[in-house]
Amino acid sequence: MSRVVKISDLESQLMSRIDPDDLIEVDKVMRYIAIVKQIRKLQTAINKGGVMTTTINGNQEFTKANPAINELNKLTKTLITLENSIKFEMFTVPEKNKDAEKDNDGPDVSDLY
Repeated sequence: MSRVVKISDLESQLMSRIDPDDLIEVDKVMRYIAIVKQIRKLQTAINKGGVMTTTINGNQEFTKANPAINELNKLTKTLITLENSIKFEMFTVPEKNKDAEKDNDGPDVSDLY
């Protein structure tokens, strides 16, 4: 199932994982969101124009890779670098109740390993 993440939800989640008083980290999140928006626009352009484009120059016609793909790759690398530089606070996942797992009709996962 493919689902598009809303920009506002992404921003809210990122902001909840940083110190809101650290302006540098807030700025990083804002830059991250701006890059995500640019990536989505580039992806839309690639989807519309295709991965390959045909250029006509006088009598010549040639096919080449859509230049938006290079930009998409550059922005993706920048996004990953920025994401790695953000100081996320610890995010804890609630533990599962062991008794609830015993009521499951499926095989015990610990038996598989």
